[in-house]
Amino acid sequence: MKLFNKIIVCLVAVVVSATPLFAANQDSQELYHRGLGSFIYTEYEPLSELPIDVHYYIPTKGDIKGMRVLFAMHGAGRKPANAAKAWRKFAERDGFVVIAPGFSEEYYKSWQYQRGGVVYKGELQPREKWTYNTIEAIFDHFKKHTGSVAEVYDMYGHSAGGQFTHRFALAMPDARLNIAVAANPGTWTFPLINGLMGDNGEVYSFPFSVKGTPMANEESIKKFFARKLYLQAGTEDVATSGKWVPTNEASLVQGQTRFERARNMYEVSKKLAKKKGWEFNWEKVEVKGVGHNSSGMIYGTFTEVDGKKKYDINNITETSAYYLIFQKNK
Repeated sequence: MKLFNKIIVCLVAVVVSATPLFAANQDSQELYHRGLGSFIYTEYEPLSELPIDVHYYIPTKGDIKGMRVLFAMHGAGRKPANAAKAWRKFAERDGFVVIAPGFSEEYYKSWQYQRGGVVYKGELQPREKWTYNTIEAIFDHFKKHTGSVAEVYDMYGHSAGGQFTHRFALAMPDARLNIAVAANPGTWTFPLINGLMGDNGEVYSFPFSVKGTPMANEESIKKFFARKLYLQAGTEDVATSGKWVPTNEASLVQGQTRFERARNMYEVSKKLAKKKGWEFNWEKVEVKGVGHNSSGMIYGTFTEVDGKKKYDINNITETSAYYLIFQKNK
């Protein structure tokens, strides 16, 4: 009889250990579980017909309720699973959650992802239809289903994700965004109310400047500058052609390469903030030896083994996105 009781106790212990450490109903456990996971999100009503393929990583240990939350925005290749995986070793070691929303090209064209759905063919879209709203909605969804007490979230985006990230910081002044890193975006939205002037005399509006949007005013730009935003640029991101390199006239006005455009965006913004006497919480961070590579920007460095880039969570630099978000501002 004693042996039988011991067996029962052991079985109960196994069941308990296999249960998620956060309280949730069965549906919540299926949506959010330890490790890598994904689900289709359609609960933001104004865009419910445009599903989002949400990927995430939740550490295998620790109390999820108190963990920081990082949104990892994918590039133009639209691979949210890769965006989540790129951060998972850090997340597992340090105990934070990674959420990587997937905006597939089937439902979200470049004007809806990189440009947030703000303007379509020169026409301003209803604010509630801006894609940026889905981030706030997904954050609430996560909190609801996990019991998270996180009040803010951080955001990292590379390439097209970097476009999304910095425009999100601009367009969503009331969003619960804490620290944002925009890495190697192809273009920027310059904080120029009257537009970005080209060499040919043409004036470029959104997405190349704030002109033509509700953000084309000093109050919006002041709030944009007050954000903790890192403009992260790889020193080797200097391609002038290629599938993902914007080469239209408006892009070239910002600079010949992504690296040059980041420098110009920062200098124009810093100069404007100084002229107006506004708070300016941006920093330009240049990652030496790294080109257009998300992992390189996350780690800040790499080693080469048999001609392949290798990354080590114990080998990061102070220019890495990881350092900027999770260590610099401790």
